[in-house]
Amino acid sequence: MKIGVNGLRLSGQRLGIGRYIEHLLVDWDRTLPDGDSIVVFVREPIDIAALGLSDRVEQRVLRSRLRGVVWENVVLARHARDVDVLFCPSYTIPLRFPRPVVVATHSVNEAERGTHPWWYHLTYRQRNRLCARRADAVIVPSGSTKAHVEQLYGVPAARITIVPEGAPDSFLRVDDPAILAETRRSYLGADVPYILFVGKLSQRRNIPALIEAFSRVKRSGVPHKLLLFGPNVLGLPIERLLKTHGVTDSVVQTDGHIARHEDILPVYSAAEIFVHPTAAEGFSLTIVEAMACALPVVTVGQGAVREIVDGAAITIDEPSADRLEEALLRAIRDAPLRAELSARALERSKLFRLERTARETLEVVRRAATV
Repeated sequence: MKIGVNGLRLSGQRLGIGRYIEHLLVDWDRTLPDGDSIVVFVREPIDIAALGLSDRVEQRVLRSRLRGVVWENVVLARHARDVDVLFCPSYTIPLRFPRPVVVATHSVNEAERGTHPWWYHLTYRQRNRLCARRADAVIVPSGSTKAHVEQLYGVPAARITIVPEGAPDSFLRVDDPAILAETRRSYLGADVPYILFVGKLSQRRNIPALIEAFSRVKRSGVPHKLLLFGPNVLGLPIERLLKTHGVTDSVVQTDGHIARHEDILPVYSAAEIFVHPTAAEGFSLTIVEAMACALPVVTVGQGAVREIVDGAAITIDEPSADRLEEALLRAIRDAPLRAELSARALERSKLFRLERTARETLEVVRRAATV
């Protein structure tokens, strides 16, 4: 069987979905039966050798001035017709593709108010809905997302499969004190405890409320800093927010560029608390990664996030500055609670491992090819 993979999101900085594709390719390359192969379709070349992939993974570069969904529907659709099944790991598919297609729909966050700009419902939501309805199979990471894809996109339950996402077995806590101290000095300028957020600074993740909550926490006299590890995709006025709340010297925001994703392990491990003040997520790989590094987690106990943590985190009912301040102070001041949450998070993370994600995703893709 020849499996095609839309690798468009492998280009540039690999955040959640880019890492998801990378991990699947590495695992599939190792576990595919003899005679099967993978073709990864990309718009710009990627370093296949750096991923450690064998020659059973072919990179097919489809250069074009076209981008995004236009590239998928015009260029990819024309050049991928020799595959037995096409896996599209990021919401969209070539709509008139003549072979079986599987799409991964990671979230339907627009189901919650205030998580996206007003125009999202007229653009991305309509696009994602159409692609999910046209696909032969839809993979979702949680029960909450499955319900949304059924109810809001109108996809029959029989075509939807829940496959939780996960971190690789190599994703383990770093315990070397020297490495952890150097990580804190490198990012924060001093060896001080810090609260960590990882991910895009998107609208639904309530970064302004987090900064306000952290400013109140700082006024209580704690030595902590806040590290925002991810790109400011909305162009939030971070400097103005920090100045307004008086925490210019205590908050660091970095785009989070790293050579290999494993390089983020010391960033997680050197933190004292992980915070994810999201209003909605179809899944959160960063929460899973934080738990795999035994970090106490503070987050919002709704939807898919509630499914992930299931009692292994401090959860709040809304991502407001008031609730975040209370939860962060509780985590900072209660060392026994942090130790308990650390142990529970580590145990919970064992349910979310990449090997399971890769295996169950491959099962869906192969089944779609043979129906």
